Amino acid sequence: MAGTGASIGAGTVASERVEIITRGEGRRRFSAEEKVRLVAETLRPGETVTAVSRRHGICTSLLHRWRRAARGEVPTRRKARPQLLPVRVVAPDAPPLQPKPAPVPGIAPGSIEVVLRNGRMLRVAATTDAEAVARLAAALEA
Repeated sequence: MAGTGASIGAGTVASERVEIITRGEGRRRFSAEEKVRLVAETLRPGETVTAVSRRHGICTSLLHRWRRAARGEVPTRRKARPQLLPVRVVAPDAPPLQPKPAPVPGIAPGSIEVVLRNGRMLRVAATTDAEAVARLAAALEA
């Protein structure tokens, strides 16, 4: 049996509908009468917005928007336009401060963390003697 369907077993073939949508015509315009007719169609018993939108090739959100407008609802998702405020640029009196690095959880403030070549980690206070740190690192890497 030839066709574009898919075999579902025992020699039967199920055909499926394929719809190709092209956007060559640009944005469609609907008259007020068309909008009223389509909204009325969605309000019929047993009818759904999705079915009407598919039947007429209209996005469901557009039909919902027309239904809200027909009920007299005002869109609430629109935000107020941002307003510009006057700004005055002045030269700073002092150089800008360097931001403090964020504290690392688990490490005491003022400590230094040294990762050795063998993967071991050495944490020492910032005030620890550098020669002592070097001796500790050498001993831990041995």
